Amino acid sequence: MEFLKRYKHKLIRKISHKIKSSQINLVRFSWFANQVSPETIAILDYPLNLSQRYTAEKPHKKIRDLISENKDRYKNILLSFLKYEEKLKEISSNRDQIKNSTDPTWDNIWLPGLDGVCIYGFVSSLKPKIFLEIGSGNSTKFAFKAINDNKLRTKIISIDPHPRDEIDAICDSIIRSPLEEVDLDIFDELDENDILFIDNSHRVFMNSDVTTVFLDIIPRLKKGVIIQIHDIFLPYDYPPYWIERYYSEQYMLASYLLANPDFFEILLPNFFISKDDDLKFVFHEFWASKGFEGIANHGQSFWLKIK
Repeated sequence: MEFLKRYKHKLIRKISHKIKSSQINLVRFSWFANQVSPETIAILDYPLNLSQRYTAEKPHKKIRDLISENKDRYKNILLSFLKYEEKLKEISSNRDQIKNSTDPTWDNIWLPGLDGVCIYGFVSSLKPKIFLEIGSGNSTKFAFKAINDNKLRTKIISIDPHPRDEIDAICDSIIRSPLEEVDLDIFDELDENDILFIDNSHRVFMNSDVTTVFLDIIPRLKKGVIIQIHDIFLPYDYPPYWIERYYSEQYMLASYLLANPDFFEILLPNFFISKDDDLKFVFHEFWASKGFEGIANHGQSFWLKIK
């Protein structure tokens, strides 16, 4: 025991010296996800320059070109969602005025407006047999409304150890475990036009949920399965005010897109759409309607289909 104490103090002195000499970085992770302990500190022996590499002025060129070539597809999909305009306007713009805790609201900090529109639109139009979520909350409520409004038989499956909202009552199947501990055979149930909605820890680590998604789940999905990955800003980097979140998920998606552009069909890259004058104008009149003042109407979802 005395040896361990001496070794511990020696190690602490060594780390302290390196910190002072700027030879390492300490990265402390906030409590954003179950996968990372609130006390986790990563010691990096190579200094980091945490800054946007791909900016609005200089996005990733190849990914920008890849996304840009499908603008007509994005516009047609968005236009098709306008037929749900009246049902979408039934959704409250004030979270204090919703009648039931399971009702969606535009007034939330997690799911911006365009993303809610697209959940409702895709569920309503595709009529999936399964809507499977990795990470639940406001998205579940938008999907549930679409299911009810259209009298669908869609089954909602929620995989999330700690949902951001009380949604158990509107789910058909509940798995309150970290994704990396879940039997992945459940993803074999997804067929063409079924939806896999991913909104998890957003961080790539050994045995993290994101690693599991990209290395184990996506490669086993059947042709025609629809995938949504949230908080994706491609062809741009994560915003500068998110630097301390240390998100890395979209780099995995970018690697997929660059390595094999034919693996996915890009359906809607919502952040890109939010920055494109022509595409964002499709829902301009909707967001200009009375009651939407102050509602964030951009998007951060990236919708794809397995080819």
